[in-house]
Amino acid sequence: MFKKSLLATLVAGLPAFVFAADFAASPNDPLEHISVYATRQAQPVHQILSSVTVLDREQIEQAQVSDLPALLRQVAGVQISRSGGKGQTNTLFLRGGAAGHTLVLIDGVRAGSATLGYASLAELSLQQIEKIEVIKGPKAALYGSDALAGVIAISTRKADNTSIQLKTGRYQSHEADIATSQTYGALTVRSNLGWSDSEGFDVRPGTQADKDGFDQRYGKLGAQYDTTYGLWSADHHVLRSRGQYDFDPAWGPGSDQVETQTSQSRLGWALDGGKSNQKLSLSHNQTEDLNWGEDSPTSLFETERLELDYQYGRQLTQDFSALAGVNWYQEDVSGSDLVYDLDSRINKAIFAGVSYQSGQWLADVTGRHDKQSQYGHSNTYELGLGYQLTNQWLVRASRSSAFKAPSFNDLYYPSGGNADLVPETATSDELGLRYRSGDLQIESSVYQQNVNNLIQWAPMPDGNWVPQNVGEAKVKGAELSISHNWQQLQQQLAYSYTDAKDKTTDAPLIKRSKHTVHWQGAYQWQDWRVFVTSDYQSDFMTGDFTTPKLGGYTLWGAGVSYELSNELQIAAKADNLTNKEYLYLPGYATAGAEWSLRLNWTPDF
Repeated sequence: MFKKSLLATLVAGLPAFVFAADFAASPNDPLEHISVYATRQAQPVHQILSSVTVLDREQIEQAQVSDLPALLRQVAGVQISRSGGKGQTNTLFLRGGAAGHTLVLIDGVRAGSATLGYASLAELSLQQIEKIEVIKGPKAALYGSDALAGVIAISTRKADNTSIQLKTGRYQSHEADIATSQTYGALTVRSNLGWSDSEGFDVRPGTQADKDGFDQRYGKLGAQYDTTYGLWSADHHVLRSRGQYDFDPAWGPGSDQVETQTSQSRLGWALDGGKSNQKLSLSHNQTEDLNWGEDSPTSLFETERLELDYQYGRQLTQDFSALAGVNWYQEDVSGSDLVYDLDSRINKAIFAGVSYQSGQWLADVTGRHDKQSQYGHSNTYELGLGYQLTNQWLVRASRSSAFKAPSFNDLYYPSGGNADLVPETATSDELGLRYRSGDLQIESSVYQQNVNNLIQWAPMPDGNWVPQNVGEAKVKGAELSISHNWQQLQQQLAYSYTDAKDKTTDAPLIKRSKHTVHWQGAYQWQDWRVFVTSDYQSDFMTGDFTTPKLGGYTLWGAGVSYELSNELQIAAKADNLTNKEYLYLPGYATAGAEWSLRLNWTPDF
């Protein structure tokens, strides 16, 4: 009943003129977004049987946001909780899932700390990013553990020329970035270097009278060599950040400085043979987190991940295509100061899928088997079915399963781990309706997900609190995204309804709002572009005894950009125009009214 009534509501709420639209293909159709990671094959978004939002480089620059979490919260289904400003601890909730329920891929490589069990998005600079795919719904049948709520796939910059960007803003914030590209016959070499820092503001008023700043250095070097035997690629990027954060001193002195370094190296090979294609990659990912403070000892958490991935795709007939592959990775935490009972584990997996497309029908069937050295075997699947009502309308349905492996901290953290944990599991159902024409694009969906063996902190018989498989959660939700262009006026709307509850107590899961809305209106006139944004988030439970609930809020922003020439652009942005006081977490301050000024130079050497 939930799915039928909510889907009917979404459809009924769409503008009436949509249904009266001319179904003939428009000559002004925009360039179709291509998703590479939603099905592990390059495919137009309008043919994909799951919810996918793609943000390209142009959209990232036009948004003029401060960091990646601020950009992602504009996507339907994404909520962000953060303890302060830029660089501070943040948590991403995709469709009501926990932080560890979203898999983050960087250039197709699994990212994140093996001890924490998820990737932090606060440190990744937007200047490093070429494209983002937000894939909503379980994708364990393609990627295994962690993709219980979905996948955020980030493709790093692949500049075709030289570009330089300078930026300044409130809180003594400064950024500089340069990206270059050189081609020597079949060889292309690209590089990207950048720096940013911010004095920040006091995120814990009344505890430590200081400013909690942030500084960052990053770099990437990559090369591609195109031959008749395939496209060979190699890249290495390093991100180093240092920040100060405030802690709750109720339990005594602790670390308030953190230095993080993430490095990733990747060798890749891809061959497109017409009816068949192959991809092979070998990657190494390393994270280092160094924590210290004036009254606390230094602690180091270092994790490594070595990963090998191969996939083969083939067009079997005019209607059928198939995909199969193998995946292997090893995680290691032996470089940490803490001594874990087990500091290494290996995951082996095979996956396969078949796609069908004929006439108005589309279908996908995918399955994966994982074998992990610590917890054993896991099987996952994904089933999708779609029907093209007209050239513009597509209705789709899907069912999928997923799992999330316990992290090293969950299992083996000294005096706080539980080696008897088993993976969290989930099943999800989704219905969707999609419309696409030259000036109007609509994506609506309703979904329901049940999560079992949810890992939560609970007391043992001896009184110690450790992670245990005691929780069950049920998430029901709906999403509506609309993008509309009319002459020089552009509008975007993203609405999310998320009802995430503990199945045992029927209590709402903390830090999840039921309603979020993002709206943007922009006007393009010659070389000028001006826009206004509005972001609404309803109230939510905090899990804090003194402040169990925080109220909702609306934030307004505005920006302008001007093309001085083909090579030079200036842009300005103001956030929180009304200087609204609001909170993500009890006791943690948020930024007031902010401004930023940016200069882009793309010299034609």
